Amino acid sequence: MKLSNLILKAIFYTAIISTFLAFTISTFFEYKNFLKESEQIRSDFINQKKNEIKREVNKMYDYISYNEKNIKIKTKEKLRNRVNDAYLIAYKIYNKYKNTKNEKEIQYLIITSLENITYESDTYFFINSNQGRAILFNKKSYLEDNKDIWNLKDEKGNYFIQKQSNIALNKKEGFVDNYFIKPNTDDNKSYDKLSFIKLFEPYNWHIGMGFYIDDLTKESKNEVLKYIASIRYGKDGYFFINTLDKKALIHDGKEAIPPIEYPNESLFKKQLEALKNPDGGFFFYKFKKLNSADEKYEKLAFVKEYAKWRWIIGTGSYMDELDNELLKKQNQLKNAIFTKSSIILLIFVFLFILIYFVSKRITSFIESNIINLISLFNSASSNLKKINLDKFSFTEFRTIAKKLNKTLKLRNKAEKRVRDLLEIVNKNVIISTTDAKGKITSANDSFCKISGYAEEELIGKSHNIVRHPGIPKETYKQMWKALLNGNIWEGELKNKNKNGEIYWVKITIYPTYHKGKIKGYTGIKQNITDKKRVEYLSITDELTQTYNRRYFNTKIEEEINRAKRNNYFLAFIMLDIDYFKLYNDTYGHQKGDEALVKVSEILIKNTARASDFAFRLGGEEFGILFSYKNEEESLAYANSIKNEIEALRIEHKANKISPYLTISIGLVVTKGEKLQSADSVYKLVDEALYKAKETGRNKVCISI
Repeated sequence: MKLSNLILKAIFYTAIISTFLAFTISTFFEYKNFLKESEQIRSDFINQKKNEIKREVNKMYDYISYNEKNIKIKTKEKLRNRVNDAYLIAYKIYNKYKNTKNEKEIQYLIITSLENITYESDTYFFINSNQGRAILFNKKSYLEDNKDIWNLKDEKGNYFIQKQSNIALNKKEGFVDNYFIKPNTDDNKSYDKLSFIKLFEPYNWHIGMGFYIDDLTKESKNEVLKYIASIRYGKDGYFFINTLDKKALIHDGKEAIPPIEYPNESLFKKQLEALKNPDGGFFFYKFKKLNSADEKYEKLAFVKEYAKWRWIIGTGSYMDELDNELLKKQNQLKNAIFTKSSIILLIFVFLFILIYFVSKRITSFIESNIINLISLFNSASSNLKKINLDKFSFTEFRTIAKKLNKTLKLRNKAEKRVRDLLEIVNKNVIISTTDAKGKITSANDSFCKISGYAEEELIGKSHNIVRHPGIPKETYKQMWKALLNGNIWEGELKNKNKNGEIYWVKITIYPTYHKGKIKGYTGIKQNITDKKRVEYLSITDELTQTYNRRYFNTKIEEEINRAKRNNYFLAFIMLDIDYFKLYNDTYGHQKGDEALVKVSEILIKNTARASDFAFRLGGEEFGILFSYKNEEESLAYANSIKNEIEALRIEHKANKISPYLTISIGLVVTKGEKLQSADSVYKLVDEALYKAKETGRNKVCISI
């Protein structure tokens, strides 16, 4: 059977049958529904109002809950911001005057600045030393009092000064909860006070500020009540809030300041009865409307308890709209039945005559357009050619053809974009994949180009093929630990290519899964070799290739902090070439530079461990930061360097203690717990070097 004939018959029979069925079914159900509608309207109206007022109360409940939960979050944010501001003020003062004023003068300026900063009446900055000495409290300076507060306790017996110092020293900053009797109160109760403290490194202080949580809760409650009292919804909608101890907080649409005794005993009992349902409850009562006379109307209310604040949250809807709504619905139903019946009957008669003639005409157009549509769709799908819209008479078919043309255009663009993107990625992003054991399964062109290996040379190998031996094994242990736990690992790695040339990559490794198990890994890398070269030049002495003084200033702080954390020995060597000025005068500066390079080569060779660093501090003065288990090992290490340099047998006729170039060494070996600052370490080693020179040179003097 031809599709056009099928469509013709389908249109005719469907129209006739549908019209008849629509008329019959519609009339039957409209009449049946009319009989039930009156009671249903009332039920629906009440349910609708219940849903509305319950929804509104739940909105307010969620709003109150949100504000209550965010009290501590907002408090923490406010405390952190204020203490950070105080920290920056103190640090700016310190940096500004550290080279022009003494320590006491700078401390006085810091305390004076902070004690004059005012926020709320009961808030202030406090400063304590991390050894338990009061510096600033309640806007009063204790700088000259040397007041010991190390063993002060809060109301629950916590040594809160010790707790604050511990956070400052171990975490640099943090929050602490303590309990105190509030000033200016008579209830003798202990209140939760949240404080934020931050380490001030230059003087080993911690700066802080605290808030009483209950004060913030009261403030939040007042804001919530003010907001809820201002809300109006619908025609006469407003909220009321009472407490479980019969105090009205929002009454008759207004905030009660101060709260008043709830005036209607029986109505309050209804509220309590409704609250027996944990999710809230409904009840009916009579109440006047806002801004109206004393006439009362029937009202449906919903209340819900916010237990944490012992509040009753409620709202209601007046029921006088129901009678009008019922009458309106009844008239609408009658008119709808009559109108629908008349229209359907007319349609039935008209369609019966018209459909046959119209459907004949339509099917001829449909048939021709379907033939064109099939032909052109076949051509478009096989050749990806656009469809000629002029071949179609029907707008719908033209719309279909336009959509297909648009799809073809987007497909061609998308395919080109994908090809272009794949080419860009392949040329510029270094990508490789491995199996679960780390064996390479694929490598793109960029990987092959930077590594110098062809893909077939890499397949089946591990990435150890490009691994540089200078990267600590601990780095790879941490990487595999993260990956085996299903985590993403990011880092920077030094690699070497097939020709032994070094290159650096920034890499992100993602686990890939199959049925919930790790089946391999994908590494996406970025070439950062140029960046690393710039970094290297910025921290390296151009002549000797040791680290420069700038890098030393950074590194000694890091090593001191690490030694403090792990409580191991930190050793620092400062060495000076003996009579080097005379060497330059005798042999010339060119020879002097050559001697410096040879000495540096010995130092670099002896600092091959990842934890050892050699620096040129200036002129012929060098430094070595390293770590050993004890003083004996450190002293032996220093002597070995001294002996190796003398063993170079660099002629030095002006040397008064040896015919060859020699060095004097100052050595400091200090355990982490005794370390104070970089300046103190530098002073000790400088004194030791001076002693080595004064007592004959070409020797090691140690300061423990």
